[in-house]
Amino acid sequence: MFKKIMVATDGSQTSIRTAELAVGLARLSGGSIIAIYVVDVYRLAHLPGYAAFPSLSSRLMELMLREGELAISEVENMACDEGVPFDSIIAEGDPSQEIIKRSHKSGADLLVLGRIGRSDLEKILLGCVAEKVVRHSKIPVLIVPAMSE
Repeated sequence: MFKKIMVATDGSQTSIRTAELAVGLARLSGGSIIAIYVVDVYRLAHLPGYAAFPSLSSRLMELMLREGELAISEVENMACDEGVPFDSIIAEGDPSQEIIKRSHKSGADLLVLGRIGRSDLEKILLGCVAEKVVRHSKIPVLIVPAMSE
């Protein structure tokens, strides 16, 4: 049923749990995984000094891309351990828009993402990526809740 499963990751504990679930679904359905990490360039642009100091902005972007590579590699390791075919995308832009756009472009038939990423306060202040994806996606979306402490 689900042959191409796209999983969004940000390296958080919730996204690791989300990736585990997505890889398990892909293994059971004989499908593949596409991991996506999106550098939120709009959030970066609002940081103090981001536009005024080009060296700072390029360094921040470099760090965010590196963080994306690490988050993606965690999902890749999970997929390899389970024998699930794997592909990845690192994108720049608005996370919800990029996830929706890339899922359609890749032919994914299921999106899997965590409800809470980095921090609860950050998501409240910036808006919830998962909520935006659920509202606008044309393909099914599976939301994995954060583990309660």
